[in-house]
Amino acid sequence: MFKKAQYLTMGVIIILIMVLGACAPATTSTPVTVEVTRIVAGTPVVITTTPESTKPPEPTAAPTQEQVVIKFAHMTWLEAGQKVLDEAIADFEAKNPGIKIEQTVVSWGEAHSQFVTGLAAGVAPDIQMLGTPWNAEFYNMGALAAGDEYLTADFKDKFLPKALEAVVFDGKIYGIPWEGSDWGFFYRKDLFEKAGLDPNKPPENWDQLVEYAKKLTVTENGKVVQWGVELPAGGWEGDDYFDQFLWQADNPIAKINDAGLWVSTLSEPSGLQAAQFYYDLVNTYKVMPSDVVGKTWEDVKNDFVFGKVAMIYDGGWTVGVIKDTAKEIEGMWATALPPAGPNGTMATLGYPNTLMVTAQSQHKAEAFKFLEFLQTGSPSWADQYCLAHASFNWTKDYVETDFAKDPLIAPLSESLSFSNHKPYAPDYEKFRTGYFIPGIQALLKGEITPEEAVQSWNEAFNKIHGSQ
Repeated sequence: MFKKAQYLTMGVIIILIMVLGACAPATTSTPVTVEVTRIVAGTPVVITTTPESTKPPEPTAAPTQEQVVIKFAHMTWLEAGQKVLDEAIADFEAKNPGIKIEQTVVSWGEAHSQFVTGLAAGVAPDIQMLGTPWNAEFYNMGALAAGDEYLTADFKDKFLPKALEAVVFDGKIYGIPWEGSDWGFFYRKDLFEKAGLDPNKPPENWDQLVEYAKKLTVTENGKVVQWGVELPAGGWEGDDYFDQFLWQADNPIAKINDAGLWVSTLSEPSGLQAAQFYYDLVNTYKVMPSDVVGKTWEDVKNDFVFGKVAMIYDGGWTVGVIKDTAKEIEGMWATALPPAGPNGTMATLGYPNTLMVTAQSQHKAEAFKFLEFLQTGSPSWADQYCLAHASFNWTKDYVETDFAKDPLIAPLSESLSFSNHKPYAPDYEKFRTGYFIPGIQALLKGEITPEEAVQSWNEAFNKIHGSQ
């Protein structure tokens, strides 16, 4: 869910700190301060500095010998969200003086590899924020700790059933649902009017999407100055938007066969239909630029704000970003349910991110206590954190809030009922980053045909998962 401007591999930093700390004599160890520079709608830039020996940290900054230290790694990227989390931690520490929470903020693009590095080095945090598609991988690695003895049935019952699917494996719970979004459809009402389209009637299906996109693509002097539609396809999130078209075409991406193995469904006719449609948007209908292969959610959002594109698919958090940073187009844009597939199937990508306790943690009870604290109260700290991101806390109460019923949020709220998550196949991340995303980008650039794309994806997935 969250591609930002700068990345720094925290795994390497953590390992270096551990090694240096282990080698230095106890009386001469040098404290390390991690300072987070927060950028609204951008990646937190993490800067590691070593204070001079003559300027030791304030005594209150370090935990006392009686305190339990819980290391918490997360990918908070909005300043407002980080402020809420800082306040939540301060509140928790005040009410639990024997526990100290130490944060590490990393980028979404580096989070997976950093956690893998930390696990391999034996320095994984106590609590790790994970994108839901990664959970099955780390569960199968034995990297997560069950918390059923710490979390009550009443606490678990507050979450939407779909949200619990992200943290429960083989009947046991390994963390809590956290902030998350579903992916939505955005359109410029003013550009609809200029094109002679009803600004209150967005496209309802694939055919209308193409029809509208053609009318909204504007060419001047042989150059396109306004595109009909854009979908981010750059970086690590390149499959987030294509997934929705697969599901709308009634293709699950992958499934478990009778032998208990994960197998790809991408080469089935429905998979080819989705790939062909995606290909055609750029190469046949010419309503979407091929340079989306290098664009992130934020790049596409900027094109939308500046009027370079009339319709976009983007993450639900984009609503808050546009409202806060692009007031010049207030009232000129709207959100809607995503256009349905050929058989009328409604589908979108959507799931909560998760906060998971790691198997390496030596303080599992305290870690789960902190997680329960974040989701307790009305509004809870989790509620406030999600409001800061203009996203969803996947609880039964939150979807009934005034926020969820806001006209710009309501279509996203309604979409939760037909949102899907990526397959929980154990090596899906390897397939996704190594084969799926590069293939999607090659498809959009016209370097491979839809037939070649689905066949290559099918073979790669099955080979990785031992079903070929």
